[in-house]
Amino acid sequence: MSHARTALASLAGLALSVGMVTGAATLSSADEARGKEKAPCSQEQKQYDKAVDKYERLHAKFAEEKQEAAEAEGTDDESAEKREARKAKKAKKAQAKRVEKKQAKLEKCQAEQEPTEEPTETTEPSETSEPTEEPTASESAEA
Repeated sequence: MSHARTALASLAGLALSVGMVTGAATLSSADEARGKEKAPCSQEQKQYDKAVDKYERLHAKFAEEKQEAAEAEGTDDESAEKREARKAKKAKKAQAKRVEKKQAKLEKCQAEQEPTEEPTETTEPSETSEPTEEPTASESAEA
């Protein structure tokens, strides 16, 4: 049982370090963009990415807790392990709902950023500043 925990812990550590590397890459690209104007929906994208990252971590934790609960069957720790697995499952479910909300918010923002096909202003020719060949009323009175 301790070998399985050690293997799962190292697997979780590997997943966490991969998450940190991708998170660091995201932060470095965000630092580069600070001097420039913020991209539209950047805040929503950042929140969505953060929610997805946490969901992935909870998914890994749930799998680990589920495995530990299965291994603890028939032992004194069985009820405690099952309780931990249920807690992890609830947290995973709650985070999945948060991810859905963040994704909907991001999609709404991106839809607002898309250009519309309708022209916003129409230009009507009112008075032209070009000379015409016809004399105006004041010019014909002088002649």
